[in-house]
Amino acid sequence: AAALLAESGKEGITYLFKCGTHEEFGYTSLCTALAFYFILSCWTAGSAVASGLVIPMLYTGALYGRIMGLILVSIFGVQNNEYGAWIDPGLFAAIGAASFFSGVSRLTISLTVIMVS
Repeated sequence: AAALLAESGKEGITYLFKCGTHEEFGYTSLCTALAFYFILSCWTAGSAVASGLVIPMLYTGALYGRIMGLILVSIFGVQNNEYGAWIDPGLFAAIGAASFFSGVSRLTISLTVIMVS
């Protein structure tokens, strides 16, 4: 949890996007960081202070994507074959970051696809 909350947002997103690290973070640390960043992002977006919301949006999406990836790994296990290799929490973190960012900022589908690839 310290790596997620004490580091900068850019480094935290890099940690979350790493593939093959399904045992790096637990559910409690991810859910704690998700609640913390989501509440602070909502508070910052509603204030009249000019501040960046791009990194907190990407971070929040990466956190919930990684949680979904961990749930799938706990259900199906770690897959090494060619059909199950897509079940990776790092990949789900990237998809979650793109989906949350596109949903909050109303980006078009093409920009979201560019961001994921």
